[in-house]
Amino acid sequence: MWAPCFASSSGPGNDAKVSPHYSAHTTVDRSVPTSRVPQGEDRAWSGGALSELPHPTDEDNVNAYLEEKNYPHPSATPSMPPLAMKSAKLTIHILPDDVLLGIFDLCRGSNEYCTQRVWRPLVHVCRRWRHIIFESPRHLHLLLVCDIRMPVKISLDTWPSLPIAILYSPHDKEGAENVIAAFERHSRISWIVFNKLTSPALEQFVHVMQKPLLALTGLHLQSFDEMAPVVPDAFLGGSAPELRSIFLEGVAFPALPRLAASAMHLTKLRLQRIPDTGYIEPEVMATCLTTLPKLEELHIGFQSPRSPPLRIRPPLPTRADLLALTYFVFRGDSTYLEDLIAQIRVPNLDSLNVWFFMDFIFVIPMLHNVISSAERLNQPKRAHLELYPWTVRIALGLPTSLEMGTRCDRLEERVSWMVRLCKALSLHLSHVECLEITGDADSQVELQDSMASMRWLDLFRSFTTVRGLYVSNELGPHVAHALQDLKGRRATEVLPSLRKLSLGGLKPYGSVEKAIEPFVAARRLSDHPVVVEPWEQDLLRTW
Repeated sequence: MWAPCFASSSGPGNDAKVSPHYSAHTTVDRSVPTSRVPQGEDRAWSGGALSELPHPTDEDNVNAYLEEKNYPHPSATPSMPPLAMKSAKLTIHILPDDVLLGIFDLCRGSNEYCTQRVWRPLVHVCRRWRHIIFESPRHLHLLLVCDIRMPVKISLDTWPSLPIAILYSPHDKEGAENVIAAFERHSRISWIVFNKLTSPALEQFVHVMQKPLLALTGLHLQSFDEMAPVVPDAFLGGSAPELRSIFLEGVAFPALPRLAASAMHLTKLRLQRIPDTGYIEPEVMATCLTTLPKLEELHIGFQSPRSPPLRIRPPLPTRADLLALTYFVFRGDSTYLEDLIAQIRVPNLDSLNVWFFMDFIFVIPMLHNVISSAERLNQPKRAHLELYPWTVRIALGLPTSLEMGTRCDRLEERVSWMVRLCKALSLHLSHVECLEITGDADSQVELQDSMASMRWLDLFRSFTTVRGLYVSNELGPHVAHALQDLKGRRATEVLPSLRKLSLGGLKPYGSVEKAIEPFVAARRLSDHPVVVEPWEQDLLRTW
């Protein structure tokens, strides 16, 4: 599950009060050369994901930064011999301001935020460091996290006017007071993260959450309540122009399209476990998406299946291009997905993950068009089929670029569903050379079941170019008994390009070994020999 991860914050109990204003006469060691902080840095800020950050005072990191920027070692001079230069010790206070700024920036590691967990110890080192850090909040992506561990009323008056992230859970004692106090600085709020939200908890904030938050870049609302909280239409005044990330889970937000339409810079939209009370028609959702030209990640998932209304689909409107979208996840009915993607184009899609509610009759022509139009999803060489009770899934490509699945309890249903899916994707399976099948078998299923064998053969008919077939231990006997009926000319009816067959459960003089012998002999006589060997996971790495 995706969620922003905030570094732990701490209160200001032991902190000396830091003035939010600095004069031009800040004390700096003038005995060493300094350079000005890069021009154009102000107290604006841009968003991203938050996480634990490393400590920056690592000499290896410092030296790497100097090397990248082509700065000479500060302790070295041209007159020093090479050995002396190599052994010279670095004194960090001799570095110019712009180098220190770069070193401080390393605190974030690969993350985009620098919370007080990291910058607080640094600003207490000396006045010069404090001045450099607080004069460059945009460059360093400084953020002030307000949660139960940091009393808002005290801390917001202690530190400079940095962007605020509000963290709240109904289990936090006195957390509501912190939230209300933080919303009094509405012009500084950059992130809102409410976890385990309940309807009563949300209602107590309604009166302070009706103003537009012009600095808000991230919104995260999550609930696991049976009665899903409903976000009112007046939330944030229906406008958040700087919003870049929306994450809703188990929360109903009927007015979401209106809010999203105001967020022209939105790059991530994740709607997980959408309750029935938050259902948004596919046409409305498609219209909303067309207003988001920078959207890169889209996740739409419903809590439960919903029967679509009986209707005749009108002529399709002009389809909008979502050129920035590269990642798309969907959980729901195939009918909803078809209606949605019929109105959009995603030519630059890199990853598509679809999970259908249990449905044996589904038609997906629009999804076929989406896959065909996305170059990254076309012509995969590898396919992995998973046939477990908790998941029936096909994954194509290496690394995986296309995943589709559902859930079926019985092995018979799992294979039948996969047969239907592979037939629908047959054009996209025409270049698969390596096929891996893993899963669990039902203890009550008899290997001699002719209907089960026919389903396996129907499945293999979708893979005409497969050269290597790998089947795990639990399913190896079932595949062997399905192939044993392919004798004589029938031996090349399925898997005509097969050259290597690796079956789990294969033992010398065992039942699986005997079952596969007629198929291997028939392939040898047909001039399409197959090499059979025990199944090992490592074999896939050498293919």
